[in-house]
Amino acid sequence: MGGHLSHSEREQNSEILEATCGPIRGNIYKHGDKIVYGYLGIPFAKPPIDDLRFKKPEPFGVWTEPRDCTEYGPRCPQSGPFAEAIRFEKEDVADEGNCLTANVFAPRWESDEFVSFILVAFTPIFMVFQKKGRPVMVYIHGGGFECSASRDYCDYSISGTLPLKDVIVVTLNYRIGILGFFSTGDEVCPGNFALWDLTLGLKWIRDHIESFGGDPNNVTIFGQSAGAALVDLLALSPHSRDLFQRVIPMSGGALCEYAVRTAESQAEVCKQFARHLGYSGNDSESLFNWIRAKSIKNIEKMNGFNVPASGILAYTPNLDGDFFPKPLDELRKESPKKSIMMGFTEHEGLFFEFLVRDPTPPFDTLRRNVDTYYKEDTGSDFKEVREKIFSFYTRNVDSENEKKLREVVIDFVGDALFTAGIFENAKSCLKHENDVWLYIFDYCEPSGFGPQEEFMTFVAPTHCTDLRYILGEGLYSDFKPTAEELKMIKKMTEMFSNFAKYGNPNEKGSNEWERYSSEKPRRHFRISYPRGEMRSDYHAERMQFLESIRKNNKNLEAVVYGRF
Repeated sequence: MGGHLSHSEREQNSEILEATCGPIRGNIYKHGDKIVYGYLGIPFAKPPIDDLRFKKPEPFGVWTEPRDCTEYGPRCPQSGPFAEAIRFEKEDVADEGNCLTANVFAPRWESDEFVSFILVAFTPIFMVFQKKGRPVMVYIHGGGFECSASRDYCDYSISGTLPLKDVIVVTLNYRIGILGFFSTGDEVCPGNFALWDLTLGLKWIRDHIESFGGDPNNVTIFGQSAGAALVDLLALSPHSRDLFQRVIPMSGGALCEYAVRTAESQAEVCKQFARHLGYSGNDSESLFNWIRAKSIKNIEKMNGFNVPASGILAYTPNLDGDFFPKPLDELRKESPKKSIMMGFTEHEGLFFEFLVRDPTPPFDTLRRNVDTYYKEDTGSDFKEVREKIFSFYTRNVDSENEKKLREVVIDFVGDALFTAGIFENAKSCLKHENDVWLYIFDYCEPSGFGPQEEFMTFVAPTHCTDLRYILGEGLYSDFKPTAEELKMIKKMTEMFSNFAKYGNPNEKGSNEWERYSSEKPRRHFRISYPRGEMRSDYHAERMQFLESIRKNNKNLEAVVYGRF
């Protein structure tokens, strides 16, 4: 919707950077006495069309003539019920063939900490120096796997956040919707193309980020919502997990129920959707050829299709046997140990209330949401589970109290989509000997929701609110920060950049944020202003209830533990 520096005008840089990917020309972003160079729309993959459509991406290669990298590249065409439900529409034109691009924001002042060269060996005869670049933070956007793109984040605003903390920021595009996640459930078309895109993007960073002053051996990937699930999944796959050192899943993760389906479940969604559009074949090869022959205009709309799998999404990652050769828990166990900082916002579900603007009475909305999130693929007793969940969330609530019922809907949506899964993710990461830092973000400017406030039961920090103070982008409304919010940007960017630099998010001179411990599995750091604090729990009764529900979720048991 608008970043905090959207009003600023970037300058085109007359200098050409002789990068190892090829010569490029970018932008200059000025922030007082500091300058950030930005390079937008850098291609890292060949166009994923024709023979590469619904295939793994291939490297773009190296070029020799200067390339103009002053504007964001195009977005991938979107598709799916989530994108339609939230009416996510942008005026720019999507381009299936040229959507796989990277954007780099690089500080240009001499760093006091990350010097150009460091002494790594000394003898009486000679000295050996090794270049040491700045830490790199790679952001993966969210959008329910079905919409959004890196261009939805104001470039000037990004340049005025984390890069000012002496880190390089990279944002990546990937294929979304049917183009990123279509699958036949077998070797004909295993799917997960979005994850392969991001893996290739991370390899591009490994191979070329030194040209921009970055350290390829100090890379942190962070993402929000669906992007959080993607960065967590990238930390598990043997194809991608060695390409970075630290991970920040924000409002999501691999163990959230929306994150991964079985190969069979995702294939059934795709086959039934194709049948809805007129496909009449029976084998994977014919389905693959049928869908690949369709233009995106013919397959991007749901046209009334009801997704047979649980959840609000049609297109998700799946346990394909290739990108994910084993169940998620086995992959976590064998993966290199990493520092992981994860968390969510205090009222995650509030975002979906003002985004969807559902006029249905809240009692009926809750019933429909429970039925949508828990279908037959969660277990043979799914109808009993639905009743149990509905009864739990409506206990002691007057059915005539509409405001309280709306609050219940908000609680359930946030719990079911995010919070319960994130707590389980923290426990899993710690169990497998990762270094874990858990937070809950609890800050907002009450007047900062713009026209969305009309559709909110109450005003509070919600899904995406934290991104304002990390990347400077408003997302759900224009971001015009107050003096206090500018201080919050400094606070949040220091915590996030400290984690990327040192593996510890504490602000300078502070040890308030404690490492996550199994002794109190919901104890976390509450991020607020002017100070945060450790807090021992978060809605214990709700979390304990959903923990018992999750233990009997057939889909979770299959993708996490391989119990079919």
